[in-house]
Amino acid sequence: MKERKHKAQTLEELAEDWGIDLQAFKIKSELIDIIKAECEEQGISQRKLASMVTGLTQDRVSKIFSGQVGHMTIDKLVAIASALEIKVTMKAA
Repeated sequence: MKERKHKAQTLEELAEDWGIDLQAFKIKSELIDIIKAECEEQGISQRKLASMVTGLTQDRVSKIFSGQVGHMTIDKLVAIASALEIKVTMKAA
């Protein structure tokens, strides 16, 4: 069996490979990191988090926590952050 080596990819390369907008990818990744950190700090499980947001399932939480950012819209990530009482602000540059 031939061993496959995975090449480390930049965010730009990942966004291109997945066919998503780089800015959206960065925003989603940052929101997910903040949400994960808050859940860890508060001791909130994936199942508990899913129960806090209408229409969110533990399966979807698992997918986004594993880095599958395409499985969640920015709107839904903001709703999750709001459920955790995280204030989200954006600034155009």
